[in-house]
Amino acid sequence: MPHYLRLFLLIVAAVVPLAVLQFMTQHSLWQDRENEVRNDTLRLLDLLDAEQQRIAAEARQVLATIVESGVPQAGPPGCQQTMDRLRARYPAYLSVEVADRQGRVWCATDPVSLGVDLGGIRTFQNALATGALTMGEYGLRDPNQRPILPFRLAYPSPDGMPGGPLDGPLGGVVTVLLDARWLEENLGHRPLPPGMEMVIADRQGHAVARLPEAPEAIGQPLPTPMLQAMRTARGTRSVAVFETGGVERMVVSAPLDTGTGESMIAIGIDRDAAMRPVRDAMAFSLALFGGVLLLTCLGAAWGMRQFLRVRERMLETVVEKASVLESTTDAVAELDRSWRVVFVNERARALLPDSGDAVGRNGRQAFAELMAGESGRTLQQAMEHREAVEFETRGPRSGVWFAVRAFPSRKGLALYFRDATERRRLEDERTLLTRQLEAERSLLTAILDHLPSGLLVAEAPSGRIVRVNDTALRLLGGPPPSAAGCGCDGTRTCNGGACFGEGRCPLTRALRTGETVEQEDMPYTRPDGTAMTLSVSATPVRGADGRTALAICTLRDVGERKAMEQALQRAKEEADEANRAKSKFLAAASHDLRQPMQSMFLFTGILHRFIRDEQGQRSLEMLERGLDTLKGLLDSLLDVSRLDAGAVDPRVEPFPLNSLLDEIAASYAPILESKKLAFRIVQDRAVTVLSDRVLLGRMVRNLLENAVKYTERGAVQITVRVQGDHVRIEVGDTGIGIPPDQLTRIFAEFHQLNNPERDRARGLGLGLAIVQRLSAILDHPVEVKSQPERGSVFAITVPLAAVETAPAPPPVAASAFTGGGEALRALLVDDDAIVLLGLRDMFREWGYEVRIAGSTDEAVAKIEADGRLPDVMLVDYRLREGRVGTEAVVRVRAMAGRDVPAVILTGEAGPECEMDAAAHGLEVVRKPVTPRQLRRVLDRAMAKQAASAKPVTGATGERLPL
Repeated sequence: MPHYLRLFLLIVAAVVPLAVLQFMTQHSLWQDRENEVRNDTLRLLDLLDAEQQRIAAEARQVLATIVESGVPQAGPPGCQQTMDRLRARYPAYLSVEVADRQGRVWCATDPVSLGVDLGGIRTFQNALATGALTMGEYGLRDPNQRPILPFRLAYPSPDGMPGGPLDGPLGGVVTVLLDARWLEENLGHRPLPPGMEMVIADRQGHAVARLPEAPEAIGQPLPTPMLQAMRTARGTRSVAVFETGGVERMVVSAPLDTGTGESMIAIGIDRDAAMRPVRDAMAFSLALFGGVLLLTCLGAAWGMRQFLRVRERMLETVVEKASVLESTTDAVAELDRSWRVVFVNERARALLPDSGDAVGRNGRQAFAELMAGESGRTLQQAMEHREAVEFETRGPRSGVWFAVRAFPSRKGLALYFRDATERRRLEDERTLLTRQLEAERSLLTAILDHLPSGLLVAEAPSGRIVRVNDTALRLLGGPPPSAAGCGCDGTRTCNGGACFGEGRCPLTRALRTGETVEQEDMPYTRPDGTAMTLSVSATPVRGADGRTALAICTLRDVGERKAMEQALQRAKEEADEANRAKSKFLAAASHDLRQPMQSMFLFTGILHRFIRDEQGQRSLEMLERGLDTLKGLLDSLLDVSRLDAGAVDPRVEPFPLNSLLDEIAASYAPILESKKLAFRIVQDRAVTVLSDRVLLGRMVRNLLENAVKYTERGAVQITVRVQGDHVRIEVGDTGIGIPPDQLTRIFAEFHQLNNPERDRARGLGLGLAIVQRLSAILDHPVEVKSQPERGSVFAITVPLAAVETAPAPPPVAASAFTGGGEALRALLVDDDAIVLLGLRDMFREWGYEVRIAGSTDEAVAKIEADGRLPDVMLVDYRLREGRVGTEAVVRVRAMAGRDVPAVILTGEAGPECEMDAAAHGLEVVRKPVTPRQLRRVLDRAMAKQAASAKPVTGATGERLPL
């Protein structure tokens, strides 16, 4: 049989099933379109019903908010002012009326409602009689005769509470009117499908709202068949076809017992218009099918001829591809989708001796060196997801490192690999050498810093001083000149500390002439006027080209013994002054030291999401531990420096002690729970003490932290005992105790028990030293009693206040209008860009919607532009142009009309920040703070309730030894 006849029969055999399939497809398309129109209309009906329920729920919430906020009790002027503000906020379809017990409207968002009498309305009487929320049915409202749905709730008189007759007198009724215009305002701007109508009807079946708008249809009854279908349906949606106005419509409706219960909803669509696209598509498809059939017959013959040509070219391409892969320097192997090897080049056979006969075998067996363990899983994922991968693996038998690249395709996987053993060895050697060089550099630095002689290093030819050790600074009484070659006269006597100038200064001679100077005595006058004699040596250091590159100068004081003693005395005085200056400097520089460390904490927390491998996570965890330790050390050092410098000015005032203890207990509860330690606060009664709240809190925290640190099992307890006009605060534990010979030494700086290795993760031993300094400042004696292996008790004696202070007002609850399902919004204010960006990324990791600002004015401007207030604020204290963060908190709270939760985050060391924050009821967090600590503080600030927090207690049943 000729080829053309076979081709014709093949086409006929293919066309007949296609024709049948085409007609079946057209019929199915028609049915699918009808189902799609019905389902789309049902979804739109559900959307309309849900929107009506949402707006009704919004009306109820507005009603409850107005009653609970006491707006009606404010009197006519105050109430009407509130209504005027609400009119600008609420949509036009939502209005509020306040009526007295007789039904006269005396306060409303719509001035037209003032003076209207509601006394004869049934729902008004029901709301007044029951005291509960009452919803009416749709009615017409004067003067525009718009359909409205009323919601009513009684409000109490100024001396009563809302409720039934037994709860107290009622002042009247607040009414929220929901206008049917909500349908036009919410959905009128959306384009509707051609021929679609939306109708909302009341219980009697009269239309109260319609889209597209048709004023003449409002108030008219629905068609009788449609109304009967809607009334007979119970709790479900109905779908039917009706003929209205000469047009056949598919109508979906929601019966009366769904939604608000006061309305029926119907949506109709022109059936012919909805099906017209399908009908046109069917005609076009049939025409297209006939044309394609004709073209198929014409192209089949030409295609057969081209097929034979393409087949020949494919064979040539395969041969050419194989030759290219054989010539590449990489080892290449190809596998199909079933992991069967289809190609291996000579380079691959050389690297993997077992792969010589790999073609046709399973690739997992033939290439076991490449596909064992994690490498095999990586290639499996690459094959499944069709994503190229690149990795290195070590052969389990040969020990050879392979650098592998895998490129998946529709047909399988192409592997390119090479021997990377030598490169890995060189990288390991380089890493080892780098570590050795760093260790040697650290050793050299330590040796130079601890040399008994002063050391200076200057570079040639500029003479710039590049290295000065501490001994040289001590001998010279200050820093040397920035460069050698200035300030000496011809008598070799140096003035003002500039001893490396022109003339015969050894350092200059070594730099310029290459002379080596050995122990040459030189008179020297320090900047403070002290005369002394220095023994100076200078040695040039030459480079590979023989030229002088550096000069090293050593200094020793060789004056008479008496002069030395005097110099030592002056050095001691200067050291004391330097120590005080150092303390003042550290106290003043606290903010600048804490800022970069705060950035490190924030960005380290953010790295968790980006580091997935186990080694990286371990390294990141070790980095976080190191930062936590560094933070504790920095806090302790700066606190001691502030105390030594006299930078702490106590603010003594009366305050309730139990609130301070509750805050401390809450912050240490997670640590105590993690160590499975019982914890209790025992006190005779609530007392008010006379002290500085912040400093006393630091003393108790340090004692509690010390107790937790040295207690591995048992309990920790805070006991408050009233003794005359003083109160005794005791912090006891069941820890390791303190030997008798150590009771006086534990308050010394850097003294720790059971820490001979000086593990910095356990602090510097400054906690009790800080307690002792604060004890002296506040005049609060501290006592300690202890028994080794049984525990210790530290006690602070604090004077009682003469007058008990009133309890702190409960915190203001969060606004009821905070977006239900929306993410919480955080406002971050900081003038340090790096810290601000780190805070932004961290809050986004926590799920917040973040707004950032560098100043108070910028923060207020962004809130006004967004139109949405923050749910929480984190504000730096020291901002630009001498502004402070509490100003930003006050301005935002004034905009919100409520106390938005806020926290002050600062690096300031002085008492100004604490006093300012306490005056505004804000909690202060000092930089640097870890993300975990910051998250706990924010949660605590947002979770405060109106009632005072109950004291935190631990497990019971443990007895303390003392």
